[in-house]
Amino acid sequence: MKITNLIALIMLMGVGLSCNANANKKENKKEEARQAETVDVYYFHNTRRCATCKAVESVTKEALETMENEKVSFTELNLERPEGKKKAKELGISGQTLLIVCGDKKVNITQKGFMYARSKPEKLKEIVRQKVNDLL
Repeated sequence: MKITNLIALIMLMGVGLSCNANANKKENKKEEARQAETVDVYYFHNTRRCATCKAVESVTKEALETMENEKVSFTELNLERPEGKKKAKELGISGQTLLIVCGDKKVNITQKGFMYARSKPEKLKEIVRQKVNDLL
């Protein structure tokens, strides 16, 4: 009789654990969905910055401000500071970079940023808005 009770107890514990595991999976999926709905734009730079570097940041900010979308955030990070180094390592960044991130998708528009920030800022704004909208 004791063995039967022990087996029943083990089975109940197994059912309880599997239900808890399903609840955790649902919570993780909700968190992933929430993260996938947001777009983060990161601009990584060094302490010493040229006019083009500063223009990339300001033009990108202007483009995002015109979108007025609460799901989009902009963060500038100095690669020479601890928080910048940490985030760069997390995202696989090694130098000055303009990166758009949504969930596990990353779009690097650094080259276009430096190409158009000073000579054709409207073109860069258009590219930023298009890439963000593609990820939303």
